[in-house]
Amino acid sequence: MSGFALEPIYGSLSLAVVLVVITIAITLWVTPPTPDRKRRRWLVGLRLIAAAVLMLAMLRPAIIRTDNRAADAAVVVALDSSKSMTLSDGSGNPRFDTQQKSVATLLKGLNILDDSLSVEVIAYADDASPVSLAPGGGEDAIDQLQPVGESTDLNAAMLATIAAAQGQPIAGVVMYGDGTQTTPVSGGGASQVARTLDSLGVPLWTVPIGPAAGAGEDRDVAIASLPDSYQWFAGNQVEINFQVITRGFAGTDVPVRLSLIDENGKSEEFAIRQANSRQSRDTVAMKIVVAAPDPGTYRLVVEAETQDGETILTNNQQISFVDVREGGGRVLYIEGALRQEYSFIRRSLRRFPDLDLVARWIPEDTQKSWPVDLSGVFESGKFDVFIIGDLDSAALGRDQLKQLADAVNDGAGLVMIGGGDTFGRGGYARSILAEVLPVDLNTDDRNNQIAEPFALNLTRNHPITDLGGDRPEQIWKDLPPQLGANQFAGPKVAPGIEVLLQSETQQPMLVVGSYGRGRVAALAFDSTYRWWRAGQSEVHRRFWRQLMLWLLSREESGDEKIILEMDARRFTADEMPEFRASLNSASRLPLVAHAIDQKGVRTRINTTVSQSDDSAVSIRGQIPKLEPGMHRLEVSPADVAGQPSNSKVEPAEIAFQVIDQSIELLRPIADPVFLQQLASQTADQGGRSFRPEEMNELLEIISQRRKKAETPIVEKNRLGDGPRTGWPMFLLFAGCLSTEWFLRRRWNLA
Repeated sequence: MSGFALEPIYGSLSLAVVLVVITIAITLWVTPPTPDRKRRRWLVGLRLIAAAVLMLAMLRPAIIRTDNRAADAAVVVALDSSKSMTLSDGSGNPRFDTQQKSVATLLKGLNILDDSLSVEVIAYADDASPVSLAPGGGEDAIDQLQPVGESTDLNAAMLATIAAAQGQPIAGVVMYGDGTQTTPVSGGGASQVARTLDSLGVPLWTVPIGPAAGAGEDRDVAIASLPDSYQWFAGNQVEINFQVITRGFAGTDVPVRLSLIDENGKSEEFAIRQANSRQSRDTVAMKIVVAAPDPGTYRLVVEAETQDGETILTNNQQISFVDVREGGGRVLYIEGALRQEYSFIRRSLRRFPDLDLVARWIPEDTQKSWPVDLSGVFESGKFDVFIIGDLDSAALGRDQLKQLADAVNDGAGLVMIGGGDTFGRGGYARSILAEVLPVDLNTDDRNNQIAEPFALNLTRNHPITDLGGDRPEQIWKDLPPQLGANQFAGPKVAPGIEVLLQSETQQPMLVVGSYGRGRVAALAFDSTYRWWRAGQSEVHRRFWRQLMLWLLSREESGDEKIILEMDARRFTADEMPEFRASLNSASRLPLVAHAIDQKGVRTRINTTVSQSDDSAVSIRGQIPKLEPGMHRLEVSPADVAGQPSNSKVEPAEIAFQVIDQSIELLRPIADPVFLQQLASQTADQGGRSFRPEEMNELLEIISQRRKKAETPIVEKNRLGDGPRTGWPMFLLFAGCLSTEWFLRRRWNLA
C-alpha cells in the first residue's frame, strides 16, 4: 500500500505555510530596480523557482509504502561428515548418500522459499566448520563433502549452529546425522545447547539416519586374534590360530577361507572351514594345520564370508605376513654345567627364529646316575644339530653316543666345544665319537691344554669364518684373545677336513669335516663370549649362526646385509610402532629408511643412528602416521653428499598393514532416539524430528512459520532525504540564485 504525505519542518504545517507565504510575498514585493520588463521577468522567475525549491524543502513531501513481510533470518543446516555415515542406513544404502539426497531437496526448497531467508551450512564430525555455498544453490559444495571424520562431537555441532548465523536471527536449525556421540562429553553436552536454542525461541529440526538398536541390524562377523606375522619353514606342518566373533548369527555356519598371496600378487586358496556360532554373541576359536609352502614372502588372508544383514564389512578379514624359509633347524646343546659360553651362544642364536635351541644339563654331582637317559633325543631326525659342551662322555654312555653317531651319519650336524671335560679329557677318544670328529684325540690329554691367552688366526676363507669386511684376517686378529683351549693330536687326514682357525703357534682351533651325510666341527676354545663383552656382539652372532647353518648344510652368504625388524606389522593408523635395522658390516655405511605406499610414493623416516664398538651399524625409528592400506618399510645404504652409495648391500624390506579401525565404524547402530530427544527440547518452538524423505513437509512448516513472523515494513521516500533528491534540489536552488546574481551584475543592477 502506497500513500502521499507532507512532513514539514519542525512538524508544523501552519508554520511551513506561513513561511511559504512570507517567502512568496517578499519575492513579489521586492522587485528588481529596472525599467526593462523582460529583464525583470527573468530575475523574478529565477527568484520564484528558488523560492519554490525552498518551499518544498520546508514542506518535505514524502511517498510512504507499507508492506507485510518476514524479517531477514537464517536457517542453519548441520551435516554429519563422520565415517559412521559410510555405514548402512537400514535399507542397504550408505547413510551419507541418503543424507545428500535429502539435503539437496531441502536446499532447493529453501532457495525459492523466501528472499529474506538465508541458508548457512556446516559440516561436523570431531569438530564443525562452515560450508561455503554458491549463490542460488550450493549443490557443488555439498557434493564435495566426504565422510572422513574420525569421531563425532554433537556438542560442537550444536554450538556451531548458533555461531553460523553470524548475528542474524535464526529461523531454525536442521541437524542431520546418525546421533552417535563418539567423543567424550563434558558438561551438559548437546542437550544443554538444545535448551539454549529453546530459550532463544529457535526450533531444532533433526533428521536421524541409520538403524536403531533392535532393528535387526546388529549383525556382524569379525576375524580376530590372528598374529600379525609368522616365520615358517618350508615343508613343515604349521598351525594357524585365530578367532571368529559373531553377533546375531546363532546356529549359523559361517564359511572362513584362508588364502596365500605371493610376492607377485597371485592368490591361492588353501583351506576353507566352517565356524559354527552357537549363541547370539559367540567367539569361535579356530586352529588350522597346514603345510608351509615354498620359501618366499607371503600374505596370509583369513576372511569370513559376508553374511546377510552385516553392516560392518571391514572386520571380516585379517591379514598376516608370512616369511617362509628353507627348512629350519633344531639345535640340542648338552652341557655339564652352566657356563658363560652357553649363555652368550643362546643370546646370539635366539635372534634367529629358524634355529630352535634346546639345552639339557647333566651336572657333575649326578655321576652316580650316569649314564643319564635323555629319552631318545639322539634318535635320527629328532634334532638337526648337536652341540657337546663341557661334559664327560660317561654322562651319555656308550649306547647314546652310538645313537648320536648314527644321527650324524644320517645327516645331523655335530660340534664339540673346548672345556675341562671334553674331547680327549672327557674320554671321547675311547668312544665312537672319535671316529665322527674331524680331529685325532689324545687318549689322555689332561696335560695338553693351552692355558695362556692367545689370538686366533684365519687360515682360509670359509662360510663359517667370513665376518664381513675387506680384511677378514685382521678382523679375527683384532678379536679379544681366547683364555685357553684344548690341544688336538692333529686334524684327520681325509677328504673334506679343513683347518679354519689356528693359534699363533699353529695349533688347530677350528677343524671341520664330514661324517656320512652329516657335517662335524671341533672347536678347541670356549671363550667366544669375550667378543660380545668387548662390544663385538654382531661378530659373535654372525659366527655362531654361520656355524649352525653350515652344520645344517645351509651356508649363508657372507655378504654384507641389512637385518630389519619391526615391533608390529599390522596396526591402526594412530599407532606408530618402532623398527630397528642393523648392517653386519665393518664398513659402517650410513642407513636410510623410507615408507613406501601401494602407489610407490616414498616417505623419508627420521631415524636415530647408533654405532657401537662392534662391526654393526644400527638405526632405529618410528613409523609415521600413514593412510590405511598396505605399505613397505625399506632400509638401504644412504647416499653420501648427494652421491649414490657404491655399496653392494641390498636394501631390506618388510611389508606391513595400516588398518582402519575407526571408532566410528565399530558402532553400526545409529541413535535416532537421541536426536529426537534433542528436537523435543524445542517442541514449544515447533521443534521435532523428520525422516529424510519428509523434507517437503519440513519446507511447508518453515514457510508457515515465516508467514507468521511477518511484520509491517514501512518504506518512506521523502524529498531531500537522500542524495538522489537532495542534490538536485540543492543544485537547482543554488543555480537559480547564482544565475540571478550573475544577470544583475551583468546588467549593472543593484
